[in-house]
Formats: sequence, C-alpha cells, structure tokens
Amino acid sequence: MEGALAGLRVLDLSSVLAGPLTGTFLAECGAEVTKVEPPRGDVTQTWKSVGEPARSSSAYYEAANHGKTVVVKDLKSKAGRLWLEERLAQTDILLQNMKWNDLEPMGLEPDELSLRHPRLVHLRLVGSEFDKDRLAYDVVVQAETGFMDMNGHPDRPPAKMPVALMDVLASHQMRAGILAGLYQREKTGQGWYAEVSLFGSGLTALANQGTAWLMNGQRPQRQGSLHPNIAPYGDLIDCKDGAIVLAVGSDAQFTALCGVLGTDDLAQDDAFAVNAQRVVHRDALAQALNAAARSWQRQDLLVALRDAKVPAGAVYSVAEALSHPEFREAYVHGEPGKEKLRTSAVRVHRSPQQTTNDMLSGGDAQGV
Repeated sequence: MEGALAGLRVLDLSSVLAGPLTGTFLAECGAEVTKVEPPRGDVTQTWKSVGEPARSSSAYYEAANHGKTVVVKDLKSKAGRLWLEERLAQTDILLQNMKWNDLEPMGLEPDELSLRHPRLVHLRLVGSEFDKDRLAYDVVVQAETGFMDMNGHPDRPPAKMPVALMDVLASHQMRAGILAGLYQREKTGQGWYAEVSLFGSGLTALANQGTAWLMNGQRPQRQGSLHPNIAPYGDLIDCKDGAIVLAVGSDAQFTALCGVLGTDDLAQDDAFAVNAQRVVHRDALAQALNAAARSWQRQDLLVALRDAKVPAGAVYSVAEALSHPEFREAYVHGEPGKEKLRTSAVRVHRSPQQTTNDMLSGGDAQGV
C-alpha cells in the first residue's frame, strides 16, 4: 500500500509496541510520520536480549520504528508544549498512549484538543477502559483475558505467547480506528477521538474460543498446537528430517491424506472415518500417521500432500521462515544488517493506476 496515505501527517507520541507499530504501518502506507520521544528515549531502546550486538537501540525498538522522523522533546515543558501545539495545527493523525494524568500537562485533553483542532483524528491506546490508572503490559493482558490459561500443554503451567500478541492485536485495532476516523473526516470534515484498550483487544480476539464458553459453557483446555474441534488439525507428524503440521479440515481431506501415506484403511475405520470420531481417538490416530510418515523426507511428503490438496506445512524456525525467498521478498526490507519486517500483510492487487493485466493472482486463506 505504498503511497496510499501520501500527504497525511502523523504525530506519533506513543511508546513500547502497539502505538509505534501503528505509526510504522502508516509510514509504510506513505504518510509522513514524526515520532516524538522524551529526553530519556523510548524505553524499548534498552530492551536487549542476551547476546544482542551492541548498538544504540534494540532490535525490539527497531521492529516498530522504521520509516519515521524521530525528534526528542520534553512535552511538559513550556517550549515543548508550544512546539506540540504548532505541530498539531499541521497534523492529520495523532497517536499516543499517555497516562490520563499526563494529558493535561501536555495540552492533550481530548475534548479541548478537538475544539482547537477539529479535523484531527486522535487515537489513544489505554490499558483498560474500565480502570484508567492501571498500567497494562502484554503478559498481564494475556493472563487476564484467558490466553495464558489456554496456551501451552495440558501437563504444563499456563504459558504466554512468544511475541507480545496483545500489542500486535491492539495495533491492528488502532489502524482500523484511524482509517475509520479518516473516512468520517472525509464525509463530515470533522475528525474524532477514539481509544483502543489492550484488554479489549485481547478479549475481542478470543473469537471461537470465547464464544464456545459463552454459548456452551465449554472452557478451553491447553492442548498444545491441537485444535479442540478438528483432527488431525495442529497435529504434528515427524518425517526423517523434520516435522510437518497437518490442517485437515474435512473428511475428504483426511481420505486424501491417508491415500498419500498409504494408510487407506484408516479412512475406512469407524474410529477415524469422520471428524467427530477422529477428535475422540486423536492419540491413536497420531500414532498411526506418524508410523507412516517416518519413512518420508519432509519436502517430498509436503509436495505429495500439496498435490493431493491436503493442507499441511513444514514446521520452520523463525530463521528458516525469514530465509524463505518468497517470504523475504514480500515482508523483509532494508540493507543487510539493518533488515526489518514490514508491518502489513495487505497487498493491493488493483488500483486506479493499474490495468487488469497488472493484477497478481492470490490464494485462499482459512482461519480455524
């Protein structure tokens, strides 16, 4: 979407991950983004892992802050407030995650700000809309929205996701809020003030797991990578040189899987013939599938499964995934040693500047 938001000016006062990711997304879309940091800098500049090469900032910080102009200002000082007010007069989008008590000293109270700058689209990230003074960090939100309780293996304690997923989810909510605000401004000439909460972002992302409890009283259980309603889905099979994860969503796909592995008898067995029975007899099914897969090279089996229209994928490390030529071309940018991930998976296939012949072909994505 490079250039889609060209001409828009963004003031990014946010810190840590969700807000900065949102600012970077806007920059990748062509907006002019200025990130304002306090004299001490964004705290994530110091969040370095063991063995991370010495440099001025961390990989964590760099992941969320490319494509911006960074300036250092004390926005509580008189000079800082004057600078901020001048910039706001030229700003289309304001991003911030300030504490409520810090808004007045900076002149950022939402109601008064909207009176001074009525066209401003103002988006604020909060921890919780129910407790304005509570600090919220990703792992706390993962814990209190149910994600940790259902993540991991049944014989192990609850586990957090290996990325700050609540922040990433909140960033996508913020992007939606900004784009909706810009659309409203296009129609009415007026901007808006909106809030996105980390807790709300986590709760709304519970999706089918949350609705299963609301409708049926079913509490999600820790099952590792297994799907509670489908088998074999999330199940791993081990080949000679690596693992494959299966995503078999229909009885026809299961029959095709058995045809590839030479286990056609499983597809005829009453214990496995239909999905409901496969979920019940999942352990026995996994043993049978693994026994058949161990004689295969992983890539050979993946090709055979793809030809048979059986959804499956190699279990890659992060290094393997980001070394994949197709993935690198689409999602990695920057010169060697300074490469970063893009923030958006949106790919525009047709725009007013393109003809039908320029359009790229796309694939289907299923979310279960």
